[in-house]
Amino acid sequence: MTGENLTTLSSRFYTDPAVFESDKEHVFYRTWQYVGHVSALPEVGSFLTVRIADESLIIVRDESEIVRAFYNVCRYRAHRLVDGEGCKSRFVCPYHAWSYALDGKLAQAPKTEEVPGFDKTRIALREVRLELFAGLMFINLDDDAQSMADVFVGLEQELLAAKPALSSMKLIFKDQITHQSNWKVSVENFSECYHCPVAHRYVTSNLYSADRYRVTIEDYVVRHFSERLSDRETHGDLYVWFLWPNLAIELYPLHRCISIRHFAPITPRTTVYTYLWFVDPDLPDDAVAEVAQLGETYRGTNGAEDEAIVAAVQEGLESRSYDVGQLVIPPQLTAQSEHAVAHFQRLYAQALGVGDSST
Repeated sequence: MTGENLTTLSSRFYTDPAVFESDKEHVFYRTWQYVGHVSALPEVGSFLTVRIADESLIIVRDESEIVRAFYNVCRYRAHRLVDGEGCKSRFVCPYHAWSYALDGKLAQAPKTEEVPGFDKTRIALREVRLELFAGLMFINLDDDAQSMADVFVGLEQELLAAKPALSSMKLIFKDQITHQSNWKVSVENFSECYHCPVAHRYVTSNLYSADRYRVTIEDYVVRHFSERLSDRETHGDLYVWFLWPNLAIELYPLHRCISIRHFAPITPRTTVYTYLWFVDPDLPDDAVAEVAQLGETYRGTNGAEDEAIVAAVQEGLESRSYDVGQLVIPPQLTAQSEHAVAHFQRLYAQALGVGDSST
């Protein structure tokens, strides 16, 4: 590691609409994107719709109990097939009533029986690659992308060793905060705890130690760790796995719950930050209530604080006075060093093929 401060990305990477379009194409359409926990599809026909940047997709459990993903686009005249989530035996287009089985095959196309050469067996929804990873569902719009196991080598086994019940956990609290910032501002803010003692007094006084905060970096995974401030034997410490480019899985101290953090790009200056809190299926009701209360507390403390921080950073990035900033990169990783931010920016520069990410 270098002992010299490194420069940040140029501000145009956070403000230019053309760069945002490039982000969609080179980052979000070519990486593994989290779309939910397997518990969201409890039975045959269970489905949910998700967005990856501009693309709408359907995630469904088919008749063979296989979890599949499809573009949410009718193959006839391109109407969106379905919204929201629920349970269906077929997907029926609301435009012309073409219907599709849960495996994506065209089941019925009204008034086509006498159309010469029409062969419904040759028509199906466009399928998207989907993989289950320790009970989490990921999709990749790039048909040629490496598998999750090849990108995140050994990580699934590591997650399950740390939290064996991960695939059977239940969602008990969800919150979404709209960040008035570029998605990279939100991710970079998450990636360092340099600001924690200054901006996050609640969590660093009540939950985990900012002074003992440690980050380790390995390829496409950045791991965070910090000791819980009290009741370590009962609850445990903080373990975080950040998966490039926009997902964090947190084994949280309180009752060893799981908190999943997802950063969804909406516009060049808007990001939706989702907090999902999962608990063990056999956790007592009073403990479940504690975790849900923590989710509520986060909204008014850490969540609100980060919301204000990233908006202020985005405003500064828009200033004519600012272009390139600094990163604090001492020779060794410390509790407040910004090695993980530098690593994120290197991966981003590689994805866009820009070489010198500061320009």
